[in-house]
Order: sequence, then structure tokens, then C-alpha cells
Amino acid sequence: MDSRRPVQLALILGLLSACLGAGRLLTEAAEPDRIGDVGAAGAAGHDCAHNLSERFREISEEVGPAVVSIQSYSNGPRGRFRRQQGSGVILTADGILVTNDHVVRRATEFWAHLSDGRDLEAELVGRDALTDLAVLRIDGEQAAHAPLAAHASVGESVLAMGNPFGIGHTVTAGIVSGMGRQDLGIAYYEDFLQTDAAINPGNSGGPLVNLSGEVVGINTAVATPGDPSSGLGFAIPSRIVKKVVDDLVEYGRVRRGWLGVQLEQTFDSSQARARGYEGSSRASVEKVIEGSPAAAVGVHPGDILLSVDGVDVVHMQDVLNQIGELDPGTEIELVMWREGKSSEVTVRLADRDFADVR
Repeated sequence: MDSRRPVQLALILGLLSACLGAGRLLTEAAEPDRIGDVGAAGAAGHDCAHNLSERFREISEEVGPAVVSIQSYSNGPRGRFRRQQGSGVILTADGILVTNDHVVRRATEFWAHLSDGRDLEAELVGRDALTDLAVLRIDGEQAAHAPLAAHASVGESVLAMGNPFGIGHTVTAGIVSGMGRQDLGIAYYEDFLQTDAAINPGNSGGPLVNLSGEVVGINTAVATPGDPSSGLGFAIPSRIVKKVVDDLVEYGRVRRGWLGVQLEQTFDSSQARARGYEGSSRASVEKVIEGSPAAAVGVHPGDILLSVDGVDVVHMQDVLNQIGELDPGTEIELVMWREGKSSEVTVRLADRDFADVR
């Protein structure tokens, strides 16, 4: 069990207790015969705010040194030029750091500016355009590095760290506003955390950090670029980050399962009812690739996928995400609906990199 989890739980419970205590005092102070409690309520509320502010300061000091500014360069007809500027976070003591793929895309030279003033040339370990993540390595032991969190929860307090607009290390505060955000047109695999912590150009690749100083996500986009007032920022969750980083470091590529189906882009409730289906899944098979795992177990065009590896399906993206997070060779249970009844098959996933992906 992660030793940081009890610390985080105790911290959150302590802050909640202080805030709830302040709330009770304020409620009681509203009664005519309890006016004297207003001072106590104010003190409790002040303590609650101070405790949270102090924890934000501590996290900034703990995690801040692990956050780097990334500069990527290429050579052109007129010489060397900067392609992109973004952020990153060091995840391991041996210098493995993660950023966004769009920060390093089409570049050939990479530099990481550390909080202690050092500029270190970085080696590209690997890129994954399908999730918009990339891994770099800097030489030498790094005292400052931030661990990945196991999960995040809606309502959880978080800090977004990075180098927006190249102005320098910046910390903004907010909460996890939502989870499982899809259909944003940012990446092929989309399962984003949503946050109201301000994210701006240059924050890309920086960490979204919880109250335990763990990275819950990698900041990647804002709904309206240049307008943080929308309160809609998005981060790639740590679960996906871990798989991509681990695979790129070990294999130089991300190993993903492949089922071999093409799903209908516009399958909706009216089309489902026309087939006699009243359930919630909108993942309908449009095409089955010849020679694929799906073809081998008898999946047909028109089948509606209900669950993948025990996880219920609602959207087409749910199928893509679930299959893409599994390793090639994994055996899964696939439940599908056809002609008024459901059926279950066991299928062994192939390797997406060596498949006929169309």
C-alpha cells in the first residue's frame, strides 16, 4: 500500500473537519442568542483557509523543482530555430521526464531548463502521438522528481504547474472538475481529467498535482486557447501516463491491443431503436477487419458492443480506450448484442503496431 495515501487522507479529513467546524459555528452564529460565536467561526474559517494555503505552499516547494521548461529545436535553411516551448515533469531519480508530444513533435534537439538554473540537453526516449505524450531523459541523478498518483477524484484539490507563455515557473490552484472527458479532438485516445485550475499555452506537459504532491495528470489543453477564464482545462490521467512512460522506456514504443473492428461514427439512439435495441451502448460495429481477432471469434457488422473486459461501454471512445490500454496477447471477454439477444465471446488481442489498422 502507498504510504502517502494515509497522509493524504488524514490531510483532507483534517481540512474538511476544520471547514465543517467553521460551517457549524457560522450556522449557530446566525441565531440571535449565539452572536458571540461569530468570532469563533471567523477564527475556524481562517484556520481552514490557512491550512490549505500552507499545504499549497509546501507542495509548490516539494514538486516545483521537478517541473521543467522544455525547449525544442530543429535545423532549417536559415539554421537552428525553436519549434515549441512547453513544460515537463521529472518522474524518476535517473532523469526520466514526461511532456506532451506536441511540445517535441518534428524537433531534433531538446533542452530542459531546471528550477536550479541548469539547462540540460535531453534525449528523446519516445513519442506517442495517439495520447499526445512524449518521454525525454536527462543525464545524472535528479534529487527532485514527482511520483504518479494511483487515481484522482472529482472535487479533489489540485495544482497545475508549468511555464505558461515562457514567463517562468507558475502555480495555479483548482479542483478536478470532471473525469472521462472525450470527443475533444485532441488525441486518438481521449479519457481526460477536467480541471478549473488555469492552464495556458506553455503549460502543456506540466503536472496536475494533488494534495499529496503526486501527479494525477499531465496538462495538455484548454478549451479556449488563451482564455483560462473558461475554467475548462484538460489533463491526461496518471493511469495512461504510467503505461505510456513504462512502455516507451522498456520497448521504445507503446504496446497496445488490437481487436480489429471499425465502429460507426454516428450511431445514435434512433438507429439503436430501429434495430430493436433499447440499451445505452452506442458502439456499433461497422466493419470487421479480415484476419483480425474480432473476425476469428465471429464478430459481425451491426453488432453492438456492450462491455469490454468487464467494463460497460457507452461511447465508441470507451471501446478504443479500453482496448488500447491492454497489452497484445491479453484475453478478454467481449459482450455484444445481436438480433435481440446478448452473447459473450473470449478473444485474444493482437498487437496494434503490427495489425491492419484502418
